[in-house]
Amino acid sequence: MTVLQSIFLGLLQGFTEFLPVSSSGHLMLAETLFDVKAGLFFDVMLHLGTLLAVVIALRRSLWQTIRHPLSDRKLLFVTAASIPTFAIALLVKLFVPERAMNYVLPIGFALTMVLIILSDRLSAARVRLQQASWASVIVTGVTQGIAVFPGLSRSGSTISVMKLFGINGSDAAEFSFLLSVPVILASAAVEGWEALHTAVTVPWYCVVTGIAAAFLSGLVSVYMVMRAIKTKSWIWFAVYLVIPLTASLIVL
Repeated sequence: MTVLQSIFLGLLQGFTEFLPVSSSGHLMLAETLFDVKAGLFFDVMLHLGTLLAVVIALRRSLWQTIRHPLSDRKLLFVTAASIPTFAIALLVKLFVPERAMNYVLPIGFALTMVLIILSDRLSAARVRLQQASWASVIVTGVTQGIAVFPGLSRSGSTISVMKLFGINGSDAAEFSFLLSVPVILASAAVEGWEALHTAVTVPWYCVVTGIAAAFLSGLVSVYMVMRAIKTKSWIWFAVYLVIPLTASLIVL
């Protein structure tokens, strides 16, 4: 792997981790188009870069939740939503063959487009996150679990579902990013365990540049989503998804 390749993969991972366009789908397309495969260890390091980005971006909200875990319902909501997420992700990992993931990629992109369009056209912000119903939280967790399939954006689907339940767009985005913390930690732990049994072939300087690129692009993408939610430009992500959807139909 070259430094340029590590920067490219880091930027791609960081941007698509939080933008509603599917990081797994874009990485799958990139590996197919450019024949770049970095290995599990490098993937784990990129995940840690994006984790640092979301922690920095949401440091105030995280600190508020840590200081007041009982009065601030966000911790309870994240815990409750994560249970169905992990259950579904485990079932997919145990019973769905990896080769089958290629066939669902275009479907995932298409579903993300549909959810974004529906949430943009049908949602009406009525309540803040603290007043959200438990049904909306559990359904969001289920949706996040299903988003383990490539093409179905984790952030795009969870934000859209929360908006359809009437949650304020900014609160929905914040909750989606908070939900990513245990997901990224769990993903890094699983991939890290698997990486212990594989040889590390990526040079250390490529790892460092990849982490830096993932961190910086992840930080930018978090603020891009928050701005898009506030400025009513959420729908443009659905328009963009026409490109990877078309590419997935051609190359996969």
